[in-house]
Amino acid sequence: MRSGFCFWPYLLFLTACRSPSLTFPIPEQRTLPPRIDPPPIGSFLDFGQEDGLDYIVRDIDAGGEARWTRDHPELKFRVDTKAPVRLVLDFIVVEETFRTTGPLTLQVKVNDHPLESMRCARPGEYHFEQSVPPDWITHDGPTRVIAEAAPVWVAPADGAHLAYLLLRAGFRW
Repeated sequence: MRSGFCFWPYLLFLTACRSPSLTFPIPEQRTLPPRIDPPPIGSFLDFGQEDGLDYIVRDIDAGGEARWTRDHPELKFRVDTKAPVRLVLDFIVVEETFRTTGPLTLQVKVNDHPLESMRCARPGEYHFEQSVPPDWITHDGPTRVIAEAAPVWVAPADGAHLAYLLLRAGFRW
């Protein structure tokens, strides 16, 4: 007779073990209050009233009541009217950058259509307002606005490109 290890009792012990139940009750169901997320964009933006991040497509800095624009500043708006609209831009040409660049030319496009150019011959606040042809407005999605200034100021320290400070922009009817 051989002496040896008998594993049968251990097998019987292991088959008798059961894992705990892996079922859990369904948690209490709650209804969240209705809200739109993210907030919808509108037809006009005043940086003094809201942060505007939902409106910014590119080349506009975040934060503050006036936002630095860069090479190709672009915004998007929702225009829900079929009435004739006017594009409005309020901005500042800063004296410190103007000393280097001299007069600027602002070229404005709506959905890639050239709308108008505006020459800014001195530093200070400017108001741009121009009628927009109705067929340029996108009614089933965002309407894009590009307002590029030339020349832009190049910071000597880090090479950053700055154009003008944007205060407000959007569509009025």
